[in-house]
Amino acid sequence: MSVTVRSSASSPTRKPFKWGAALRVVTVLSAFGIAGCAESPEQKAYQQTLQTAQTDPNFCYSNRYDGVLAEAWQRAHSTQGNGQKDKTPAEAAPLPAVTVTGATAMPELSVPPYSQRSCRLSVKVGDAAPETGFLTFTYLVRDNVTKSALAEWHPDTEITEKYDALMEKIKAGVNMNDPDLKACITRYPAFNAPSSDPMVQKAAVDLRAHLVRRCLANRAALKNLYSDLYFIHR
Repeated sequence: MSVTVRSSASSPTRKPFKWGAALRVVTVLSAFGIAGCAESPEQKAYQQTLQTAQTDPNFCYSNRYDGVLAEAWQRAHSTQGNGQKDKTPAEAAPLPAVTVTGATAMPELSVPPYSQRSCRLSVKVGDAAPETGFLTFTYLVRDNVTKSALAEWHPDTEITEKYDALMEKIKAGVNMNDPDLKACITRYPAFNAPSSDPMVQKAAVDLRAHLVRRCLANRAALKNLYSDLYFIHR
């Protein structure tokens, strides 16, 4: 898969933007659905922002997306007692102020039926320490209609952990002669995302690994289905 880099200049430092009462924290489920029943004005505004980001050439630079970034950042840093990310934030509360610097658009990806826009930036949310990472907007598109959307924050620490874990698995030994693995690697070749930023390279490797794992899981599920059908109809 070849991905072309869309050249973008870094934006100047933006002043903190108070999203306040204009937007409340919503659950991942409500964030994922473009349309829904009995949506609050805040949820509708949030979903409209996600839709706007799908085609907005300035999705990486406008204060319009500070609320989406703050919500995604909070969700990425919230954890449950078992250490897993909490995907259902508790009570709605005003989102903290956001300061963004060095925002740069990443290559846009299309892996039907999904598409993704990503922005690399440094952010300071509320009183927390500044953090650098990727804000991603992922869309599920079927028959040219966007069915769902989700914004996520992936800090450099997360990317590094996943990359290091992948390298350890590779060092431990991977059966490159496995036909399913060969087929999935061929289906998702390395991304062409030239960058001097090592984190961008790690993120590209991590994304490819995710797609290959999903491909392997789908092939395994298909084999299980064929096996079940064989025993049912034998």
